[in-house]
Formats: sequence, C-alpha cells, structure tokens
Amino acid sequence: MNAENHTQLARSLVDLFYPLVEATLYNAKGSIQEIFNAFSTIKEDQEFDVQNCHTNTVFSELLVGGKNVKSIIYPFYEDNLIVGYLRIRYDLTHFKNLQEQLNFLVQSTSHPLPQATIDPWKQSIDQIISAYLTENKINLQAISAKQKRELISRLQEKGLFDFKESSTYVASKLQISRATVYNYLKTSASFRKVQVHQVDAFTNKKFGGNPAGVVLDADDLDETTMRKIARELNLSETAFVLPSGRAAFQMRYFTPTGHEITFCGHSTVGALYMIAKERRFGIEEAGLYPFDVETPCGILKMEAKIENNEEIKVAYETPIIKLRPSKISHLDVAKAAGFDLHLVNQTFPVMYEETNKDLFLVIQSLEDLKKIECDPKSLAHFSKQHDIVVLCLVCPATFDSENQFHMRCFAPLVGIPEDPFTGSVLGGLAAYVDTFGLLSKDINSFRVEQGHFIERPGVVKVEFLRRGKTYHAKVFAQAIHCFSTEINLI
Repeated sequence: MNAENHTQLARSLVDLFYPLVEATLYNAKGSIQEIFNAFSTIKEDQEFDVQNCHTNTVFSELLVGGKNVKSIIYPFYEDNLIVGYLRIRYDLTHFKNLQEQLNFLVQSTSHPLPQATIDPWKQSIDQIISAYLTENKINLQAISAKQKRELISRLQEKGLFDFKESSTYVASKLQISRATVYNYLKTSASFRKVQVHQVDAFTNKKFGGNPAGVVLDADDLDETTMRKIARELNLSETAFVLPSGRAAFQMRYFTPTGHEITFCGHSTVGALYMIAKERRFGIEEAGLYPFDVETPCGILKMEAKIENNEEIKVAYETPIIKLRPSKISHLDVAKAAGFDLHLVNQTFPVMYEETNKDLFLVIQSLEDLKKIECDPKSLAHFSKQHDIVVLCLVCPATFDSENQFHMRCFAPLVGIPEDPFTGSVLGGLAAYVDTFGLLSKDINSFRVEQGHFIERPGVVKVEFLRRGKTYHAKVFAQAIHCFSTEINLI
C-alpha cells in the first residue's frame, strides 16, 4: 500500500466519522506527514515515541487540552518492513464501539494484526505507572502513600477502573490492598479539586492594584497542571504555595502563557495575604509573623502582620539586586516599543537588572508617561532578543503628593501587554533612583504608584539599604481578597 493510499485511507476515516475522529500519518521515524481533523495543535499531544509505542492495541489518552480520547496505532508495511504509521483517535463519549469498525476498515489494507498478549487496559495501566515513576524520578519501592493516591487518581481519570479486574491489578502493582485502592478512589474526587483565590495586591480597595491568582494547596499539583491553572485564571501571574524542605514553604509563579518566572511581587503579596487570612503556617492571632520562603530565585525573608482590627499587611525582601548599565540605547527601546524618543529623559541611562531581567528608563513627565503606547508584538520580539522580562518606565512625578515616583511596566514576552502593578521591579528601581540621584542621599525609602493610566491604581512603600555598591530592599504592601472558587481537575 503506497503513501497515496495511506493518505486516502486516513481521509476516508475522518470523512466517515467527522468531526469526532482524528487521523494522523507518520513516517517510519515517527515524524508527522499529514494530519486530518486535529484534536489538538499542542506538540506533546501529537508526537509519539516509535520505540516505545504499542501498536494494534487500543489505549486511553488525556490530551493537554483536556479531551479524553481512545487511540490506536497501526503500522504500515512493505516487504515486512515498517514504512509508516496511522494513528486513529476518537472521542470516548461518542464512540464506544468504534474500534471494531476501524479494525474492519484498516485490517484489509495493513499487515495482519498480531494478537495482543495482554489485556489492553493492563498495558495502559503499566504505561501510566511507568510514566509517573519516570516523571517523579522514583521506583515502585520508594513511592509514598500520597504518590500512590495521586497515581490512582490519574488511573481513574483515564477510565481504567471501569474494567472488572483493574482494582486487583493496580493493588498488586502498587503492593497495597484492594480496600486501600477503593478508599483512595472514594477520596479522589476531593483530591482532584483545588481552591483558587483572586487577590488585588498593592491596594486596600477592590478593583485596584494588580489582581493575583493564589493557590495555597499546591502540594499535589504537577507543573503541567499549574501551568493550566495559570492559563485558566488568565491573571498576570498566579502564585502556587507548596511544601519546602529548606524553608517554611515554597512559592512558584506562572504567567497566563504558561511561563514560569523566577519571582513575582504582586502574587507574592497575594499569597502572603491569603496565608494570613486563612491562618496558615502557624498564624493564629494578631501579631507579626516572619517566614523564610523558597522561591525560584532563592530563599527570601517575608512577613505577614495582622493588626488588632484584623487588617493585614505584608512585606517581602526583594531578590538579589544586580543593576548594571545596558548596551541598549534610549533610541533602541523607543523604536522597539513604538513611542517617541523625546518622551524619554536621556540624561538618565538605560539600566538592566539581571535577577528579574528588567530594563529601566526615565520618562520626562507624568503627561509624557501617559502618552506611552507600546507595540506588544514589536516589544516582545525585542525583549526576546535582549532577554528582557519587564520594561519599566519611571517618572519622578505622581498623582498623589505622598508618593515620589510613578511607573508603568510592560511585559509582552510573558503575555502581559501592561502590568497594573509590578512588584518584581522594585528592588532594581530602588538601586536605580538612589544611584542616579532621583532621591536625596539621606533618604532610604520611597513610595511608588502605578496603574492609574489603566484604572487599577496601587501604591507601595520601599525601604532600601546601601552597602558599598550592593543594595538590599524591602517592600511593604497591602492587599484585599476579591473571591475564591474551586476548580475540579477531573
């Protein structure tokens, strides 16, 4: 059967069962040749491992986009050599008996099918267990009770407990009793639910500051699930709180595009606020509670304070500040971002902060800062070229006379055209304004506002310490809880 016939077969199958069937043709090395009615455009959903795939056997898959499908892979032969593969996928909710129909159509044109030596559902269970062990870099002897519970939940998601002997088979594989399997199954529904919170950070008024996503109980979430939750919430960042072997707890940060970043100020504020509000990690009554917190950029000192009137205030030390001159010119930035060069105060240099990958420029006036309109596509391309996460434009003029600076921040490379309030730049900003005389030398604190031009006003206080050429900064902020909801992950 030649390549043209393979293509015609795949197209015919999709035409026959459209739109509920996907057909993909691969060459002998597993590279995609053609795909008809793709269920997903995500790369990991479309690839398969030629060396380890099970052909002529039905197996279940959960695609990254959430679709449950059943799949079967047929090899094509010429002179007993495999020259390609046809993968058929169909939606479980619509085709319970489609396998027989597909076998009838395909068997007449492909190499005779060998009989499976073990039940397909057992192969699926083995594959999922093996993948889980590889993912967590453990073996069956070292797997914990919590990990067994998570693994059983994954098997249930795939529908693999629908088979009569599956609980016995899983119990044997995991070396636990069938009663334990049933107990884990009963609790798996709640186990696969996660509570998420939305908190407005750097403000004490709702709908101000920067809305942050917060997940306090991320112990059992893998990285893929955290990315999906961040995309679903579609906030500029979501913080996930997890256990830590090195500190009181750990925070990880994801953007709406699924990027993990090393630090995020406003979702840190949101997480600390919710930890205090829900009385987590030893917080019981009014008082000051300091924590060492593990983040991707190191262990940082943070604190939550509950006043006698239940008002919550939080603070965090910024990551290590590494401010240095940039080879990028004022004109380079203006052209890439798409605004006029005359808006920039060129007496102050372009500076780059290495830890958070922030670029700083000074704008002439508050009115000029208002005129800034950045081209997100062009700026994202420029940011990728120069390893920039945030472009911070600062002005020593403010709406509120109690504040010293107003700033606007743009991060299109990680899916944020303009950020309402950006906590990650505050350490670099402290070093910048002190180094270049935007503050008097006898002053070691300032207040900065942001978000007014996009109707999300916020403010923070920053204290800093200068030791030679090294800076340390601490950010003091407030927040307010907007709402909480529950996501069912099954």
